[in-house]
Amino acid sequence: MDWIVLPRYHVVGNYTRYDESVRNSLKDIRQKISSAFDRPIRKRENHIIWAAPGSGKTYLVQQIAASLSGKIRYSELNLAKCSEQEFLSGLDKLYMTDESYLCLIDEVDAKPGEPWPYEILLPHLDASVEKKASFVFVLVGSSGSSVIDLKEQISSRPKGVDLLTRIPGGNEYEIPPMNVGDRLLVVLSQIKSAGKEADREINGVEKLALYYIAMNSRLTNARQLRELAVRGVERVPTSEDRIRYDHLFGAGDPENKEFWMKSLAAAIELVNRFVTLEG
Repeated sequence: MDWIVLPRYHVVGNYTRYDESVRNSLKDIRQKISSAFDRPIRKRENHIIWAAPGSGKTYLVQQIAASLSGKIRYSELNLAKCSEQEFLSGLDKLYMTDESYLCLIDEVDAKPGEPWPYEILLPHLDASVEKKASFVFVLVGSSGSSVIDLKEQISSRPKGVDLLTRIPGGNEYEIPPMNVGDRLLVVLSQIKSAGKEADREINGVEKLALYYIAMNSRLTNARQLRELAVRGVERVPTSEDRIRYDHLFGAGDPENKEFWMKSLAAAIELVNRFVTLEG
């Protein structure tokens, strides 16, 4: 791997996936959600997504919303973090407007012991039928290992069966877990993005740095990978346009030397060799 053209792996915005079939499946999801705003009519445009933890599910919906910028407004409610009043207030703000809205209900399977989440949500899922405005809701959760498991968990809760009847057939999706290729793409994409945010141009990443990321079983979450990329870019000298292995670590971090010694045979082959980034 010597040259990576990042746009080749884009699903929408900066959300990337390595596997072509996964990438195309997610593009289909993007298209279905986006097309609801093309010709708004009185029908429910609600969607449910099962997503593996750490798959960047929130980021995917955020990037879909960003691609529709100027056409819609975007709202995000995380049920795991909301109180009853916060959840009600957030949804009511949407209902009081006639603008087109894309609303993410994240962690829709949270608070399983509470009766209020679905009681509050149900009437809002009918808003696009009762009003002429376009309201598209995307419900996302991680219970079980598939969208079938997620639906079973939801249906066992008060008003859960009623909630699922508001999801039209064909609007049920799954986001697979990230593999090693996905993890490397997340880091590379976020390095590019972090560089642009810092008004820097990062054009290369040392192969030893990517080997460390691929072999590190603790770096499986998109949020962790984003943090690693941002901090790595911060450590790159202003006169340099490449990230080296050492830039992944703070000064004196013992893990730097430990991994080097443990992976010496591979490290010798990968040090001072770079993957060029394009896009």
